[in-house]
Amino acid sequence: MTHTERESIALITLCAAFADGDKSNSEREAIRTLFEDLEIPNASALVTRVLLKKAPLSETTTLLVSPESRALAYEMAVSIIEADSHRNEVETRFLETLADLLKLPPVQAAESLRLADDLAGSAALEPLLKAGPKTSPPPLPVGLTAASVATPREPDAALDGTIRNTAILAGAIELLPQSVATLAVIPIQTHLVYRIGRHYGYTLDAGHVKEFIGVLGLGLTSQAFEGLARKFLGGLVKKAGGGMVGGLAKAATGPAITFATTYAMGQLAQRYYAGGRTLSSLQLKESFQQLFGEARTQGERLLPEIQSRARGLNLSQLPSLIRGI
Repeated sequence: MTHTERESIALITLCAAFADGDKSNSEREAIRTLFEDLEIPNASALVTRVLLKKAPLSETTTLLVSPESRALAYEMAVSIIEADSHRNEVETRFLETLADLLKLPPVQAAESLRLADDLAGSAALEPLLKAGPKTSPPPLPVGLTAASVATPREPDAALDGTIRNTAILAGAIELLPQSVATLAVIPIQTHLVYRIGRHYGYTLDAGHVKEFIGVLGLGLTSQAFEGLARKFLGGLVKKAGGGMVGGLAKAATGPAITFATTYAMGQLAQRYYAGGRTLSSLQLKESFQQLFGEARTQGERLLPEIQSRARGLNLSQLPSLIRGI
């Protein structure tokens, strides 16, 4: 991929991230920081162009000549838009305009949206909530130091295997060639946190799980942006919960980082819900950074196993795998 194509795809992805104008300041800043860490000259200026609406799609898309680069730009835009919630009317119009400017065959554009819809449907927690226990105590707001509504319990060793296997699966998804596959990582993490909470007597809705993940410094859109950028746009400096834990991305970095993020998230969720949710926001964030650092080494060591898991994966399996976490 040429420098011009990389830059154009990066601009289109940024336009998609800000398409609805509804990102929080913290999410905007996270995306800005991640983008500036890419190996793209004048990255900060590119971000500013998008935020000031000085990167019109009609001009940017003309710089993508090959069918492969045009398809990648559209897939990445779909993935970024779908990362935090299902596309709204404004985002739908954005994607329609983008597909038209990229001159994508309608069947090709529709297939990317269908895959995104399948993953979004499988990511929903509502079916699990309906099937969950009816007597679970109501969840407390994440990040508050509060008395437990349930008697604290010891962490369950049986959950460790589930957390490990889920983290391996998340790392394996990083190795799939399709950008849309990246959409599966966040729902896999979401379902893992939900099931751990339910194991300890807490029925959590999507808002509570999203809040728990956000307290750790992992915004949904920025996490997806980082995965896509690392995978398709070049080197990225990894930050976890505000702490620097890596250098420029190499071939093994993506799967190791995704494994570590998922594993640390699962282990921390087990501590948090087993202990009656008495950890503060600061304690959660600090604990996540420590767990992530330890899990990063483990992920690099498990790379052969992650690669083996990836060889048996395809996009059609991802929705059922998410539901099965």
